[in-house]
Amino acid sequence: MVGHGLAIMNPLAQEVKSLIGKGEFFKAYDIALQALNSDPDNTTLQHRALLALANAGAYRLALSQFESMGLHGSRELDVQCLLARLHKDMGFAQTGRAAQASFSTAFQLYEQAWHTHWLSPLAYYPAINAAACAVFSGAPDQAIHWAGIVLNQLQSQYTTPSDQVEQYWVNATHIEALLIQGQLTSARALVPHTLSLIGSDRTALASTLRQLQRLCTCLGHDFNSLGFAAPPTVIHYTGHLLSPTGRFPAHQEARVATQIHALLELHNVGVGYGSLAGGADILFAESLLQRGADLHVVLPFEQEDFLNVSVMRCGPHWAERFERCLSAARSVRMATDDAYLQDEQLFTYCSQIAMGLAILNARHLNTTVAQIGVWDGHTHDTDVGTEADLQQWQYTGLPQYLVNSQNASFSQSYPASPAEASPTRSNTKQHGRESKAMLFADVKGFSKLGDAALPAFVEHIMGRLAKVTAQHHHQLHSINTWGDGVFAVFNDVAAAAECALAMQEIMAGIDRTALGLPEELALRIGLHLGPVYLTLDPITLRETAIGAHVSRAARIEPVTPEGCVYVTETFAAVLAIGSHNEFACDYVGQTEAAKNYGLMRMFLLRRTGNSSATTVVLNFER
Repeated sequence: MVGHGLAIMNPLAQEVKSLIGKGEFFKAYDIALQALNSDPDNTTLQHRALLALANAGAYRLALSQFESMGLHGSRELDVQCLLARLHKDMGFAQTGRAAQASFSTAFQLYEQAWHTHWLSPLAYYPAINAAACAVFSGAPDQAIHWAGIVLNQLQSQYTTPSDQVEQYWVNATHIEALLIQGQLTSARALVPHTLSLIGSDRTALASTLRQLQRLCTCLGHDFNSLGFAAPPTVIHYTGHLLSPTGRFPAHQEARVATQIHALLELHNVGVGYGSLAGGADILFAESLLQRGADLHVVLPFEQEDFLNVSVMRCGPHWAERFERCLSAARSVRMATDDAYLQDEQLFTYCSQIAMGLAILNARHLNTTVAQIGVWDGHTHDTDVGTEADLQQWQYTGLPQYLVNSQNASFSQSYPASPAEASPTRSNTKQHGRESKAMLFADVKGFSKLGDAALPAFVEHIMGRLAKVTAQHHHQLHSINTWGDGVFAVFNDVAAAAECALAMQEIMAGIDRTALGLPEELALRIGLHLGPVYLTLDPITLRETAIGAHVSRAARIEPVTPEGCVYVTETFAAVLAIGSHNEFACDYVGQTEAAKNYGLMRMFLLRRTGNSSATTVVLNFER
């Protein structure tokens, strides 16, 4: 809940609220902290600073700051609910008894907030959260009791809001309370009107469906009996370029376009990701736009080069179609801002990003994802192009549907078996560039250590981190350190993700105080993936990586919360293709990168030990 209990007291608080709404959490946090320097007792600013941290996934840091700000005695509804929410977030990130304990703590805090504000028309908010946390902690009787309180308050105290979005959330709360009480018929009766209020906000609906599915799982109810229609399917699309007599002959364009439209209709496609080359790509884009679906375009390199290489060769009129699709797209991303430089590997890199983004968005929207391709049915030994995309998708085990570019017939799934190599490993090398995963890490607080503490730091902090990186040496291309800093280049994104999380886990287990080191020492890690030049450093005579994407990777770690691993959108996307769901990347919004590098879309990396831990913080495509 944002802003119901606290008054907006000054323009800075308004600015912080606006930044949180845009997903710029760290900028919001920084501005709130700066304002608190001159107004340290401003509860609104304190709340918004911690809310920004919570939305960024840094719930442990937010809990620590909550304590240091002295907010435990606050009787403000927003502040009390925020503390409960932080413990609930912790529960979703844990498993077993630890998760149960966190949910129990959250329940007690929501219960306390309700008792303080039970006369407020907004008291249903802590009440429904208390009910849900009781379910998650294994206390069904308490859950039923609190769901009853919610229903009574919604019936007797709450005035129907004029705002349609607010009315949606009230209805969703009503459905949740009925579900917890086992009144499935009454809950189902509210679904049609509730859906009519949501409009095109798929994120809000996904958040609701995920919460209801969690509750149904815990309570043993059939989620499908509630009558929510399945959200639209997300696809990755790919296919051949059009040519007079090539793999996609020009005389088949109309028939293939008809079949594409039929497949999109058959599978209720509402979102599509891919590139925009002449031929199949543009046919997919036009069909998606025609049916009102969201089109998300990923281009491999700078637009002018792409037009010359992948669009104009199909004919000059394709450039006009390209421009129309590009201007109508919901989003346009550049895999790299560089020129083509005859680097075919950039096409594979671009496709990996588009595939991963499709998978990530489907997870976010709580819906199905598939690949649809236009292919001539003939296999060739190639690492680039339509066949490479089809083979890459097979690693995911997700549905795949094909239209034959020679005769416009349907088929299902590329026939070849996937190779044994890792789906996220890049062996393609063009002009010295290869796609690599990069890890930057440093220990916050190291610069304040005195010389007397350095031997213990080197032995017990860096020494233990070294043992972790040594366990991943078979996937390391190179690694360098300086003081407290680590720069590692990996051949595989999953290996980089595993190493980063293992480093944080080993750091969390070190008793710094017992070693005579400050407890405030904390590890920050950033991960990125991109094409880099691999070379021998002429000074150190060691292998290293250089290039624009190394610079990009280096800008992440300084803005990462202590104890967290942040990854770029590119890393998160490619990790989604081949990590077999052992990792999750929660979108945390636009983050201002270090050294004025601009806004970057950031994700919080975590393990998926708790299958219910996936969170929806923001619209993934905001």
